[in-house]
Amino acid sequence: MARNRPCAVCGIWFRPNPRLGNRQQTCGLPACKQEWHRRLCARWRKRNPDYDQETRLVDRLVKDPPTPRGREPDPLRRIDWNSARAVVGLPVSILVQETAKVLVQRPRESIPR
Repeated sequence: MARNRPCAVCGIWFRPNPRLGNRQQTCGLPACKQEWHRRLCARWRKRNPDYDQETRLVDRLVKDPPTPRGREPDPLRRIDWNSARAVVGLPVSILVQETAKVLVQRPRESIPR
């Protein structure tokens, strides 16, 4: 059974829940739980600063145009190339755009209509 311990937030001594044992860090008051959660989230974000950077960038660059009937939309039109140029620079964005054109066109040419 876990022994009494001080709350990691407010410092008040408490007896941990027997099911949680030594894993319980706070006394159980809602304010202490909220502060403990805030601290853990801040620590995680500090250790993983680039976690959602790619997702935010993709959300900013990719736009979904309406799909024409009977055809797949051109994947190159889904990208906002002006935003891409602002992020990576003109030479890199042109290289990526031209490479993507080749990669999209090659399968289209090899599949008979």
